Amino acid sequence: MRTKVWFVLVCVCIVAVAAMVALLPPDRLWYVYPVCALAFVLLMMLLQNVIMPNSVVTRGMELIASQDFNNRLAMTGVHDADNIVMLFNTMIDRLRNERLHNREQENFLQLLIDASPMGVMMLDFDGKVTMANNAFLRLTGINDVKQLVGKFVEEAPEGLAREMQKVELGKNEVVRFGDIRMYRCYHLSFVQMGFQREFYLLESLTEEVMKAEREAYEKVIRTISHEVNNTMGGVRSVLDTLLDVTDDADIVKVIESCDVRCEQMCGFVSSYADVVRLPDPVKKPHDLNEEIGKLIPFLGLIVKPGVAVDFKPAAGAVTVEIDSELMQQVFVNIVKNASESISRENGNIWIITGIEGNSSVIEISNDGDPIDEAVSRQLFRPFFTTKRDGKGIGLTLTSEILNRHGATFRLATTPDGITRFRIHLPR
Repeated sequence: MRTKVWFVLVCVCIVAVAAMVALLPPDRLWYVYPVCALAFVLLMMLLQNVIMPNSVVTRGMELIASQDFNNRLAMTGVHDADNIVMLFNTMIDRLRNERLHNREQENFLQLLIDASPMGVMMLDFDGKVTMANNAFLRLTGINDVKQLVGKFVEEAPEGLAREMQKVELGKNEVVRFGDIRMYRCYHLSFVQMGFQREFYLLESLTEEVMKAEREAYEKVIRTISHEVNNTMGGVRSVLDTLLDVTDDADIVKVIESCDVRCEQMCGFVSSYADVVRLPDPVKKPHDLNEEIGKLIPFLGLIVKPGVAVDFKPAAGAVTVEIDSELMQQVFVNIVKNASESISRENGNIWIITGIEGNSSVIEISNDGDPIDEAVSRQLFRPFFTTKRDGKGIGLTLTSEILNRHGATFRLATTPDGITRFRIHLPR
């Protein structure tokens, strides 16, 4: 814009000189030539020292404003203008190199974050999610980062991500959400451009905790099983001897009652030992639709009267590598627990299969009594039970089998009042 102004002024000067020449009488033109020569010299000086440097500065400002660091200003052959050109080219080179360096650093940090086994979720200055790495999506069970980006943490899909908002800034807590998985969540911040920016780190503790728990209860169960079986064996031997030497009917009844109780005690301990002796799964390709379909008649027999079992298989085959016998035990345990949670005369159990991303999904839901949040957090702890005469073996065995299949799962009552057991098996 400024160059155009200077160009207009030069044109006005030329027109003024031309008009002067045209209007003056011929006898007075002799002093016009020196004026024209002087005007030409001043014009050239104006062009070299003002117009061209101004043009170069304007072009350089346009390049910087558009962040075009790939183009360069051309030399003009004018000393002052070329000095400005060299200055701008040097500055543009430095800006380009700095931007490339920053991008390399950003890409390097992004690769580190993506490769990290810890989940990372970054927030902007307003507290909205700007990014979440693959580990975070995997740990929280979120399929698409678009479900998080641009939202506040409390707006995240219901699940672990929403539970994380309860961790206070600058602290870390162990978070557990309706399944066997455990995490340590860090809520931290750093200062960027003078403002506080928050982020979350999520670390899986499941394997370490489960290994420690398994080693502890295996040792306890083996010890108890050994001592009880040995003791009960001796007691039952004495009872058999007494039964052979007495004819008193009352004493015979007492001996038989004691023998039955000893047998029940051995069976009780053996049921816990079955969890310890659980074999490693022998995985083979199976279609979940077929596996569950074969079980439906049996499942209809084990549920309480008045409870209907409805199976809705996926349209196509849902093929996964599983141990058929172990997984059938899982389905039986889940359906049996679902049936027992229905306290009224009539109820429904729904079984569906499907595919979500890289996972095969089995969902077993019921309209029985809801599970409150406190119980939901305890359900998959070893041998935890809410039943009056329960042993806590069913869910312990179920979680152990699913974990050995590399599955993720969750049992909870959703806001619509339906209790859902969702299982994700890797395909």
